Amino acid sequence: MDTGIAKWIPIPYFQINKEGTILNSSNRTHSYFYPTSNIWHIVHKEDRNKVILMLSQSTNSQPVTEYLVLQTSNKLFGNFKCTIQWKDGIGHLVCTERKSVADLDITPFPIQTSLANTKKRLEGSEKSLTTAAKIISLRRH
Repeated sequence: MDTGIAKWIPIPYFQINKEGTILNSSNRTHSYFYPTSNIWHIVHKEDRNKVILMLSQSTNSQPVTEYLVLQTSNKLFGNFKCTIQWKDGIGHLVCTERKSVADLDITPFPIQTSLANTKKRLEGSEKSLTTAAKIISLRRH
């Protein structure tokens, strides 16, 4: 693909080699991700094995799709549906943002653990507040 044309693709698009080096990208990519020379710099550590699988398919001409957690330009992580198709040793990678948590097929284990811990802390705080409210109520009477 002509590198000039790639710049105007209206979605986050990367041309990468089998090591993950970014050879070219669309202008739209820069509104989602900070500038980097390698795809590995934006992939969350929990999803590196998925990327290894995608990069290992460089001899396969069929598209490969994975759901990845990627670091965005604001340094937060977002959920993306990424599809790569290889042609002549060049990977054509398209990543579209998944806006809703309800879109996720599974919640990654670290997130589940964090949510469970937060829920326990909230329940503990609620018990403390209820106890404090009872004490205040008793003192007023």
